[in-house]
Amino acid sequence: MEIVTNCVAIILTVLYGVLLSGEFRALRERQDPSMLATRWIGVTVAIHLVALIVRGIEVGACPVASRWETLSLLALLIVTMHLVLAGISRDRSTLIFGIAVTFLLQLGSASFSLGESITDPQGIDSISSLHAFTAWIGVAGVSTAGIHGVLWLLLKRSIKSGQFGVLFHRLSSLESLSRLIRLATVIATVSLVVTMVSAVFLGEVLTWSTGPVTSISLALAILFGVLALVPRSTGTVTAWRAWFSVTGLGGVIFIIVWIIRFGPHA
Repeated sequence: MEIVTNCVAIILTVLYGVLLSGEFRALRERQDPSMLATRWIGVTVAIHLVALIVRGIEVGACPVASRWETLSLLALLIVTMHLVLAGISRDRSTLIFGIAVTFLLQLGSASFSLGESITDPQGIDSISSLHAFTAWIGVAGVSTAGIHGVLWLLLKRSIKSGQFGVLFHRLSSLESLSRLIRLATVIATVSLVVTMVSAVFLGEVLTWSTGPVTSISLALAILFGVLALVPRSTGTVTAWRAWFSVTGLGGVIFIIVWIIRFGPHA
């Protein structure tokens, strides 16, 4: 079973790498991605989801007990939220950046799957794993908002300097990206509410305190909720959205580094 798991992790990494190279080639040639490319993204995400479901059935809990499982789950959540954002906005101009982040996380997951024990994972009960899973939903939501915050700030800087790189060819305007940031903050708010609600209900049956998780999730949900509900996207409001989202992304990067160094339950 360990060999099968390693093969699946490597196959997923290759698939995301192929998708990323195809998106970048279309971007470099200034062509719109074909419907076939979009369908392949959906197929890859579906394969990824099935692989994690099978892993969860195997261990009897959400697959969050090891580094490779956690990174793979986070990769799936981030690409899924980018697909949801692209579907709602009917604008897939930033999808390539979500795929890039997903590819890097899945590459890290595949690397750890080759070095960690697959057949003897760290013990974790189903309730604790479910709480951890919902926490990663919040992390993925903040990551999605943060990625769009970085893109908005970089595009604004490029407009001021008059220098545009190849990665910005598909971004239509600063206004369209502002709309995407607002939608991304809505997704972040919803994901943080899910994290917060699960911490409240599941915390009663956990053997360790989830108080700090609840407080942090509540504070972030209120912050992103206020930024998402502001009716008018002026330049100042969008800048605030971007900077708070980037700050959240910095926290996510810290969490990922911590997991890589000490493990998901250190």
